Amino acid sequence: MSDNDKNVLERGLENIQPQFSSFIRAQTTSSLFLLMSTIVALWWANSIYSASYVNLVHTPVGLLFGDFEFKASLKHIINDGLMVIFFFLLGLEIKREVLVGDLAQPENRRMLILCALGGMISPALIYSMFNYSLDSQIGWGIPMATDTAFALGVLTIVRKHIPASLLAFIVGLAIVDDVGAILVIAIFYTEQISVMYLSSAFALVAFLAIANYAGVRQPLFYIVISIITWLLMLKTGVHPTVAGVAIALTVPARPEVASGKLVKKAKSIIKSIEKKPQSVDVLGNKDDHDEILKVRDVAEEASTPLRRWEGALHLPVSLFILPLFALTNAGVVVSFSSFGASLQSPVGLGIISGLVLGKFIGISGACWLALRYKLGSLPSGVNFQHVIGASLITGIGFTMSTFIAMLGFDGQPEQLQYAKTAILIGSVVAAVLGAIYLRVISTKQSQE
Repeated sequence: MSDNDKNVLERGLENIQPQFSSFIRAQTTSSLFLLMSTIVALWWANSIYSASYVNLVHTPVGLLFGDFEFKASLKHIINDGLMVIFFFLLGLEIKREVLVGDLAQPENRRMLILCALGGMISPALIYSMFNYSLDSQIGWGIPMATDTAFALGVLTIVRKHIPASLLAFIVGLAIVDDVGAILVIAIFYTEQISVMYLSSAFALVAFLAIANYAGVRQPLFYIVISIITWLLMLKTGVHPTVAGVAIALTVPARPEVASGKLVKKAKSIIKSIEKKPQSVDVLGNKDDHDEILKVRDVAEEASTPLRRWEGALHLPVSLFILPLFALTNAGVVVSFSSFGASLQSPVGLGIISGLVLGKFIGISGACWLALRYKLGSLPSGVNFQHVIGASLITGIGFTMSTFIAMLGFDGQPEQLQYAKTAILIGSVVAAVLGAIYLRVISTKQSQE
């Protein structure tokens, strides 16, 4: 291959790589993986191979060290183990938004918190109306949640017709919503609490917070302490995913060294590289390789662990953990009779009404009140009509709603079946209504 051909090939690869990376990291890709896993789970659970699906989900997986044995079903390992990483990522996003994002601005923070509260209280009340004085009232937290990945995936369908700031508004709304869902799980979906284990777990969280303040930045230190905290949380009676959020709040959000010093340090290293008479050979020359590593180390010191870990976890969570959760939990037996039973049951009616009407009434109503009494403001380019569309789309509650449903109806397979079917129906209806509404108002506004 000639030098010219090599140059053409290298330029071609440089052009392809960023595009491929952008595609993988796009939220639409995350939503696509989640959707595909949901479809596969639904097909598998309703096919002639349904027995193999049930066997797989409940397959025991474990470790054996002498007399010590740890064994749990695949479903529990995903829900109580891998989902902790998902909640850890949520915690990182929450902390960043509070420090420097939309939640850092008082007027935006007030609006988002008010809208999120409306979007949680209204669905819970509507569900409770349908299930008042029934045992199924425990499921009131199910329609409160919003699935951020699916919501943003639906928004990409109408992305050309909505302001970019609406995406940021929904992300901020979903983050506050997630905080509410996490608190609901921790407080209301916990049967018995072991004070000893809970105290030990939060003592370790406090220890991590002190280590952060003291300037500890080594990832291995945080990983080891986090694993011990998670193991303790498993024994507390509180769902272990709460540990993920608590640990995330202790992750350092400041760079290791002041930015001014880092710029000078980086410039001196780069100047020493530029002074070399020959081209830099990182493969054949050890000194050149070491110099490049110094530049990498400076860049790492200039960034924050919070940002680095958030970036590192985004793809594994979006493309592996959430699809696995959907695959093992979305396998609902679907039929006309099951749809009919779900639509007739108080659980099904409460969830569907809560997701579709509750989110719409709660978020839109809270936004209207906040604007009328000047309690908060909307981002530039976003108006009240956009918020109505967003309130419909936030009725997509797939992942978090399913998670809460399994906690609330643990040991009640019939009610859980109704709940999962209703979550699917309500999420689809909310997605369709929201996408159509935003498309219609954008057309109307462009004509005006």
